[in-house]
Amino acid sequence: MTKKWLPWITGAVLLITVLSMFLVNRATEDLILGKKIEEQAANGATEIPLSPLTDFDWDKAHVYGPYTTEDIIEESLNIKFKGSTHGIEILEDRFLLVFAKGKHAIKTVPISRRSGNNYESHDILTPTNDVLLVK
Repeated sequence: MTKKWLPWITGAVLLITVLSMFLVNRATEDLILGKKIEEQAANGATEIPLSPLTDFDWDKAHVYGPYTTEDIIEESLNIKFKGSTHGIEILEDRFLLVFAKGKHAIKTVPISRRSGNNYESHDILTPTNDVLLVK
């Protein structure tokens, strides 16, 4: 009977291993945070502190403009990036705010450019230096 189940058990272990390689340390998307940032910018805010808007641990963040590639994100934050870029490498209508903890991206936040606002973070942001500039 053990020989009968061995291929199924082996297959299940392999499937779990492959899935975990793709899902572990993958940045999640936070569309709600993007809407909160866009609302503040639409209401005239020129500086948006991120710590009051976030409910997760992060140690660095940066906002990226159109045509930014995953390689640029990885190099600038010194991380391994697994997650959605929301198309910023080919689209002009959005920015991408990337939060990292340690050596991995943990959250990605798309921010629309439709309101005419430009977002900057000059340097890498930290929880103590967390102001997103709106121009």
